[in-house]
Amino acid sequence: MKRTMLFFFLALFLLAACAPALPQEGETISWERAVDLLNSGQVTMVVQAHSLEATLTLKSGVTVKTIEPTIDAIFAEIQKCGEACAGIVQATE
Repeated sequence: MKRTMLFFFLALFLLAACAPALPQEGETISWERAVDLLNSGQVTMVVQAHSLEATLTLKSGVTVKTIEPTIDAIFAEIQKCGEACAGIVQATE
């Protein structure tokens, strides 16, 4: 029994260590990371600037920034995302 519990906790620890950490407040993240966050359902709001900077607000309340490859690319990714992105508030400056 002890061996089973030890194995369980070791496996849980290793899985937690491998999971990507959420970005820090105000962090600038790569475009690819921003798309991953969108698809994971962690994003609640996206604001796009004409400078191609996009600000994402996460469910945790943290805001992060990224640079879009082209104007409106963030909105195209939200459309492709489907159900996980259905409730994202979208705005343009």
